[in-house]
Amino acid sequence: MGQANARFIDHDRKTNSSLSQDSDVRSLSVHSGDCSLTDPASRKIVSFQDVSEGTGEDCEDSEGGIVSSQQYNNNNNNMDAGRTNKGGCASPLIFSKSSLGRVSPGQDLGYHTLVTRQSPTPPTPWPELRGSPYPALDLSALTSCPRSSPRPQLPSVPPSTNLESTEQLLASTYKGKRLPRAAPFEKLTDDLIVKIFSFLPTTSLCMLSRVCRRWYLIAWEPSLWTSISISGDAVHADRALKQITRLLSRDNNAGCVQIDKVSLNGCSRLSDRGLSLIGRRCPELRHLELKGCVNVTNVGVFELVTQCVNLEHLDLTGCQQITCIHLSQQGCIESVDSLLHSRQLYLQYLDLTDCFGLRDQGLHVIVRNCPQLLHLYLRRCINITDVGIKYVASYCQVVREVSISDCVRVTDFGMYELAKLGPNLRYLSVAKCDQISDVGIKQIARHCYKLRYLNVRGCEAVSDDSMEMVARSCPRLRALDIGKCDVTDAGMKFISENCPNLKKLSVKSCEMVTDIGVQYIAYYCRGLQQLNIQDCQVTVEGYRTVKKYCRRCIIEHTNPGFF
Repeated sequence: MGQANARFIDHDRKTNSSLSQDSDVRSLSVHSGDCSLTDPASRKIVSFQDVSEGTGEDCEDSEGGIVSSQQYNNNNNNMDAGRTNKGGCASPLIFSKSSLGRVSPGQDLGYHTLVTRQSPTPPTPWPELRGSPYPALDLSALTSCPRSSPRPQLPSVPPSTNLESTEQLLASTYKGKRLPRAAPFEKLTDDLIVKIFSFLPTTSLCMLSRVCRRWYLIAWEPSLWTSISISGDAVHADRALKQITRLLSRDNNAGCVQIDKVSLNGCSRLSDRGLSLIGRRCPELRHLELKGCVNVTNVGVFELVTQCVNLEHLDLTGCQQITCIHLSQQGCIESVDSLLHSRQLYLQYLDLTDCFGLRDQGLHVIVRNCPQLLHLYLRRCINITDVGIKYVASYCQVVREVSISDCVRVTDFGMYELAKLGPNLRYLSVAKCDQISDVGIKQIARHCYKLRYLNVRGCEAVSDDSMEMVARSCPRLRALDIGKCDVTDAGMKFISENCPNLKKLSVKSCEMVTDIGVQYIAYYCRGLQQLNIQDCQVTVEGYRTVKKYCRRCIIEHTNPGFF
């Protein structure tokens, strides 16, 4: 607008001589693209406005003088106050001075100097727009006023009773066309969408947040993020955790307090930095799974457990670099005195399966710091010996489930130590611990008489002698795996007569078991649900007996003649 004013002022200077010769016109003022000629004799102002859609040519007045050369596009044609002649220039309109106020000064004083004044509405050349409910802007009121004048007010909108409804406006817009139909999903409320989103995994929620703004706000609703689940080597777990926790904690300085479960299975790119981030931003974490995270070390676990004090479930399956879970910077090189004064963890579930670097010393620190353990799994921790088992029985006296499968260095002495747990022990797996014999199993059966699950698969030194003790001492047994043991039909008879509530039984590769032993089981244990008789001397007769008395039993076999 400033450039337009400059151009008008230049034209003013050029046409000054021609205008001075006119006795009727005494002064010319330019303001905001309007040209006004003042006639002192008639006390009226002649106003020239720019062309709404000009061709770029200059406009001339009745005397031939150049008035304006600016091309001004006015999109609101119904708001113009003048008519355009054939030459593309605005025709003058005559109004009284009392309605327009003072003559515009020779320079632009800015929009803040304008004031809305009551003036008659000039005629409009577009009669079809007269019925519009919105008032047209009176451009004749946009004249210069002193700086002390109040700011102009926007024209008031007529009452809503005069406005058309949304449907009518859309109908007038899409004449002869079908109105656009809203997607059915858009009719759902936010609460319903949150309920639907609650069944989706973490990756799906992240993708849905990129659909639209509404879904973005709903997808990052804190109530949907009580757990985080990421899996696969392709995902950069550290970056993903950083972005997710940053977005969830942007409105809460305390962090992601709603997250209580994190599952990062198979994330080989997860490092100690990611675990430290979880510890800082998820202080209320209770459940953590890190299966197959091979780059996680003792440092990352230390950062996590020291900050997530409410952690109850920790699964470190396949984390081969884990050798200890400590609570001090000294690591596993801690004296007994320092252990006595260190704080404890509230872990109840700990899975250290396939942690090949774990040894008796590291297990000592772990069970000392976690006295409330209920579930402890040490499968394939091949460096654990009877000494480590002794530490477990000494510090975790309330433990209910213990698995030391494939811990080939554990012997019957370790069974003597576990037997000290007494009736608290409900689950025991010593599969493929080939140094365990009937002596150790008998000791377990005498003291742990509330056993529900016993797995001695692959312990070839276990025979009918120990099975008789187990059957007589543990009548509540629900699942028994004696595959590849030296068990015969006599042992099967003891089991069937004393454990009528047996649900699962495996005698895989027990070459001494025949149709007679299987028939004993089928007749006495009619609630049997699973039976494994692979590689046994069982014929179609024994198979049919089981199907007759145990109608819901699923039988696993290797005989193609069974039907």
